[in-house]
Amino acid sequence: MPFGNGQRFGSGAGGFLNQLIGGWQWNGILNAQGGFPLTPLIGSNNSGTGDTNVSDVPNWNPDFKGPVVLKDPNQWFDPHAFTLPTAGTFGNVSRGSITGPGLVNVDTSLFKRFKVNERLNVQLRVEVFNILNHTNLFYPNDIVFAGSNYSQTAGQITAAAPSRQLQLALKLLF
Repeated sequence: MPFGNGQRFGSGAGGFLNQLIGGWQWNGILNAQGGFPLTPLIGSNNSGTGDTNVSDVPNWNPDFKGPVVLKDPNQWFDPHAFTLPTAGTFGNVSRGSITGPGLVNVDTSLFKRFKVNERLNVQLRVEVFNILNHTNLFYPNDIVFAGSNYSQTAGQITAAAPSRQLQLALKLLF
């Protein structure tokens, strides 16, 4: 920051005053993202291809009315927007057809450097992660069906990114 000896503000400061107003550094990071694509899944190999690594997708429910994405952590999407395809067939829901929760995060830090001598500096660091304490949700359970019934946990979000965290540190620079 432009304070202290040789800087824009307080350029003539010396001794204790320079130690007090000089050597400050502020950093900030803003991360804002829309949600990533999410694909609802059946949770089994309904098509009968034998591939157990990849779950099949359901069909869109033609009788469903209303919003598919509810944006509620208890039910991010409405599982009733989907139906189970007939055994031996593939569903018609495309990959990434739903958007998951977005992310907004601001991290910041404030550093103060104290010059001990010509080769030795001490840095006091205050770092704050998620300073706005914004809730950033993880992705919902994408498995829509448990067997032939709707899953009780379809669309539920059970976790979130960490809340605000504060970190203090002292660093010796030589």
